[in-house]
Amino acid sequence: MKKFVLRILKFSIPALLFLLITFTYYRHSKTKVETKLSTFSAHSFLLMGDSQIQRLRGESISQGAKNLASSGEHYYFTYQKLQTLVHNKNHRIDTLILGVSIHNFAPVYNRLFSLDFPEGEKSLKKYLYFIRMFDDSGFLTTFDKVLKPAILGIYSTPDFGGFYESTNSNPKKAIINKAFNMHFSIKQEEAKFSDSQRDYLYKIDRLCTDNNIALILVSTPYHFDYKKQIDRKYFDFFLESLKKLKHRRHLNFIEEDIADRFMSDANHLNKLGAKKYSGIIGKKLKAEKRDVLQQ
Repeated sequence: MKKFVLRILKFSIPALLFLLITFTYYRHSKTKVETKLSTFSAHSFLLMGDSQIQRLRGESISQGAKNLASSGEHYYFTYQKLQTLVHNKNHRIDTLILGVSIHNFAPVYNRLFSLDFPEGEKSLKKYLYFIRMFDDSGFLTTFDKVLKPAILGIYSTPDFGGFYESTNSNPKKAIINKAFNMHFSIKQEEAKFSDSQRDYLYKIDRLCTDNNIALILVSTPYHFDYKKQIDRKYFDFFLESLKKLKHRRHLNFIEEDIADRFMSDANHLNKLGAKKYSGIIGKKLKAEKRDVLQQ
């Protein structure tokens, strides 16, 4: 019996020690992440969303704007980040540009929000420090699914996002088709549309309303060869989803014909495109602000 107990201790003590060290590391890193994220609340103008908004030049839109957009970011994580930002009593945020587009409601965003898929595990690894571990999102499900990506996330660098620039241009059809298949292919009988994206878009909207933050929705251009492949039902879902945000300004450039030289790939602006559309957005917002002041 004594040998059995010693054998149990031999295997359990290292495991318990590892969990204790991991938890301590998590608590320390969580505090550092929240402190860093709170510093961004000193900016009055923020850009958030996925990699489309990540390509926009914040300073060309508004002086002192901060870009916190991140590649493949589900609105759930955007919402979690924004909650931390506005919980800072001294936050100065008064305007939020949020990327919203047709592909944001495509099947890939189901996978980005589910630990049944590698995309969901990657999401947890990237954004673990921004979320409340025991919330009721439905993203964090059973312990066996959470454990591995959570441990990887604890020891990984959190993705704060930020401006990203690309010099690619004139994307080839193979690159465009690859992006389309990634966004709109359906795997493991998942839903055709991402209802969770819509749910958290509405939560972001309510959070902005409650905190007197002007929410501006921006849809940057699509490459023509990508856009023409999208089922019209996704256009309908997109527009219907935005109807409930009646008082939100929507700058929609999806229907614009854009030259290939401004596109990095199927749905991302390159350096030239970012400069052009950041300037357009900035001028539109300044003109609207001027009109309001003159009324």
